[in-house]
Amino acid sequence: MAGNFEIFRGDDALYRFRLIDEDGCVLVTSSGYDRKREAVTAITAVRENAAMGHIRDHSEPATRRPLVRHVKRRATAS
Repeated sequence: MAGNFEIFRGDDALYRFRLIDEDGCVLVTSSGYDRKREAVTAITAVRENAAMGHIRDHSEPATRRPLVRHVKRRATAS
Protein backbone atom coordinates (compact mmCIF):
# COMPACT_ATOMS: atom_id res chain seq x y z
CA MET A 1 0.00 0.00 0.00
CA ALA A 2 1.29 3.47 -0.87
CA GLY A 3 1.87 6.33 1.47
CA ASN A 4 0.53 9.86 1.04
CA PHE A 5 2.18 13.23 0.66
CA GLU A 6 0.60 16.08 2.60
CA ILE A 7 1.36 19.74 1.94
CA PHE A 8 1.03 22.08 4.90
CA ARG A 9 2.25 25.44 6.15
CA GLY A 10 4.60 25.46 9.09
CA ASP A 11 4.70 27.95 11.95
CA ASP A 12 7.15 29.96 9.86
CA ALA A 13 4.49 30.29 7.07
CA LEU A 14 6.62 28.23 4.66
CA TYR A 15 5.11 25.38 2.67
CA ARG A 16 6.34 21.94 3.60
CA PHE A 17 5.35 18.39 2.80
CA ARG A 18 5.45 15.18 4.72
CA LEU A 19 5.27 11.58 3.59
CA ILE A 20 2.93 9.50 5.71
CA ASP A 21 2.75 5.71 5.61
CA GLU A 22 -0.44 3.64 5.55
CA ASP A 23 -0.49 3.52 9.37
CA GLY A 24 -0.40 7.31 9.66
CA CYS A 25 3.24 7.54 10.76
CA VAL A 26 5.27 10.45 9.40
CA LEU A 27 8.26 9.08 7.48
CA VAL A 28 9.73 12.29 6.07
CA THR A 29 9.18 16.02 6.54
CA SER A 30 10.63 18.41 3.99
CA SER A 31 12.41 21.70 4.41
CA GLY A 32 10.39 24.87 3.84
CA TYR A 33 9.43 26.43 0.50
CA ASP A 34 8.20 29.96 -0.21
CA ARG A 35 5.63 28.79 -2.76
CA LYS A 36 3.29 25.81 -2.80
CA ARG A 37 4.38 25.12 -6.40
CA GLU A 38 7.95 24.56 -5.15
CA ALA A 39 6.72 22.00 -2.61
CA VAL A 40 4.79 20.18 -5.35
CA THR A 41 7.89 20.18 -7.57
CA ALA A 42 9.91 18.71 -4.71
CA ILE A 43 7.31 15.98 -4.15
CA THR A 44 7.51 15.11 -7.85
CA ALA A 45 11.30 14.88 -7.62
CA VAL A 46 11.09 12.60 -4.56
CA ARG A 47 8.56 10.35 -6.31
CA GLU A 48 10.72 10.07 -9.42
CA ASN A 49 14.04 9.49 -7.64
CA ALA A 50 13.19 7.48 -4.54
CA ALA A 51 11.87 4.35 -6.22
CA MET A 52 15.21 3.51 -7.80
CA GLY A 53 17.43 5.30 -5.29
CA HIS A 54 20.40 3.48 -3.85
CA ILE A 55 21.15 3.41 -0.15
CA ARG A 56 24.48 4.99 0.75
CA ASP A 57 25.51 4.62 4.36
CA HIS A 58 27.55 7.62 5.50
CA SER A 59 27.19 6.90 9.18
CA GLU A 60 30.25 6.24 11.25
CA PRO A 61 31.20 2.59 11.55
CA ALA A 62 30.39 0.94 14.83
CA THR A 63 33.27 0.53 17.22
CA ARG A 64 34.38 -3.06 17.28
CA ARG A 65 35.02 -4.85 20.50
CA PRO A 66 38.44 -6.46 20.74
CA LEU A 67 38.52 -10.02 19.57
CA VAL A 68 38.94 -12.42 22.48
CA ARG A 69 40.83 -15.55 21.63
CA HIS A 70 40.68 -18.62 23.73
CA VAL A 71 44.10 -20.18 23.95
CA LYS A 72 44.45 -23.80 24.93
CA ARG A 73 47.15 -24.34 27.47
CA ARG A 74 49.44 -27.25 27.14
CA ALA A 75 49.66 -29.65 29.96
CA THR A 76 52.93 -29.26 31.79
CA ALA A 77 55.00 -32.26 32.80
CA SER A 78 55.63 -32.53 36.51
